[in-house]
Amino acid sequence: MHPWGNGKRDPFPAGDAPAEDEFIIRPVEERDLPALEWDGVFLCFRQLFRQAYEDMRLGSRYLLMMERRPGGEMIGQVFIQWNSSDPKFADGRGRGYLYAFRVKPEYRGRGLGTRILCAAEDVLRMRGMDTASIGVEKDNPRARALYERRGYRVITDDPGRWSYIDHEGNRREVVEPAWLMEKKLPG
Repeated sequence: MHPWGNGKRDPFPAGDAPAEDEFIIRPVEERDLPALEWDGVFLCFRQLFRQAYEDMRLGSRYLLMMERRPGGEMIGQVFIQWNSSDPKFADGRGRGYLYAFRVKPEYRGRGLGTRILCAAEDVLRMRGMDTASIGVEKDNPRARALYERRGYRVITDDPGRWSYIDHEGNRREVVEPAWLMEKKLPG
């Protein structure tokens, strides 16, 4: 099944990713999975990344990355979830959830995060969604400021409690208090 799953056009068909200077944004491919670990920083999420990629192949998520050309270094990413058990995040119809949004520190402050965020919003619009939601950790005012500049507003407090199985098979509990923000996407 195609990641769009609804007959909509893929905004990033193979070889046609939007390019600006040396950076391109494109869907994550299986060969990119090791790069999502960011040189070991996110190694513990290896299984989560694999599952997200498999979900994309099945059409329930979409994973974008920004790479630097030439060389193909991954410098940013965002994952998009179409549906969630909690509809304030994603409801499968009009609201999609952006998560795992990051830009490598040495590339921050150059507008690249804004470009990735805009690309994710474009994907949501092409999917027929009119609202984007995103969580931001309460101790990350820089990210919150970016989202607010892009038109997001806080809609609720999120305790940020979740768990996952790490790369060694151990269950890890996470507590990341966050704000859930949303934006109505222009048509």
